[in-house]
Amino acid sequence: MTMHSLISGLSGIALVAGLSTAVMADTTQLNMGGSTTTSGFYPYYTAIAKAVSDASDDLNVTVVSLGGFAKNDKAMQRGEMDFAGFSANLIEDAIADGYDKYRVLWWAVPSFQNIMVRKDSGATTMADLNGKCFNAGVPGATAQKVMLRSLKAAGLAPDIQLSDSKASIKAIQDGRCLGQMKTMGGKTLDGATAALNVTTPLWPIGWTEEEKAGIKAEMPWIDFGTVPAGVVKDAPSYDVNVMWIGFVATSEMDEETGYEITKGMWDRIDDQRVAYPGLGDRDLPRITIDKSATPLHAGAVRFYREIGLDVPEALIPPEMK
Repeated sequence: MTMHSLISGLSGIALVAGLSTAVMADTTQLNMGGSTTTSGFYPYYTAIAKAVSDASDDLNVTVVSLGGFAKNDKAMQRGEMDFAGFSANLIEDAIADGYDKYRVLWWAVPSFQNIMVRKDSGATTMADLNGKCFNAGVPGATAQKVMLRSLKAAGLAPDIQLSDSKASIKAIQDGRCLGQMKTMGGKTLDGATAALNVTTPLWPIGWTEEEKAGIKAEMPWIDFGTVPAGVVKDAPSYDVNVMWIGFVATSEMDEETGYEITKGMWDRIDDQRVAYPGLGDRDLPRITIDKSATPLHAGAVRFYREIGLDVPEALIPPEMK
């Protein structure tokens, strides 16, 4: 190889390296708050990160798992995350505490707060839980906080057991506790509850219309869903709390970035359905318009209008008015 060829080759490598650096410099790195890595929802978060990154020449998304939505909330408010998995109650709590910057990108899947008790206990109503040992969910978790608020709003006072899921299941097996609340992504039992039902037959309990009215008055953002009959042998259908799980940014994110995230998610939704079958065939843009009680991000508003949806005035953020 001649010296001229060597110099030319090195120059070419330097040029390519320079171009690569320039491309990387033009790419915006976004941190997205996910769930715990052991969560059944985790594959969905990684699929979103890939979808948005693949759809945009300008964005690269990394999933950051701090340990759940409550920790996402704290990180978002500190400016350490760009957007994150969230539940509606956290937005309402933030607003009540004076933080009003959250903006919804989309709502995705319902999380059913399912209540099961030992079948041999004879309990058939929520009132039957009064004074009885009941596990309302993992201590400190968003789902537990919502369940505790729901019980209080409905005028109920079980003897709340504070323990993790394994200890809760053991207590139910031993007869020390009547039952528990566990979230499920669809309308079938989660794996741990299904396994418990094999050795310790369970029975579902749902809310009455009066109890639902009390809960709705306390938490207007809460939704309710019906679990169909037969979730366990001979069980009737029953109504449970539903928390919609979705993604939020803040008003500090610019409109273009919010638009690219929302568009990238929806343009590649099929890949996310494969990664997380719990999405089913849900129309996420329509669900977002129908279910959101909080203003959307300006970029999300732009995208939803672009695909022909009418965004209600109540969902238009102040920065677009």
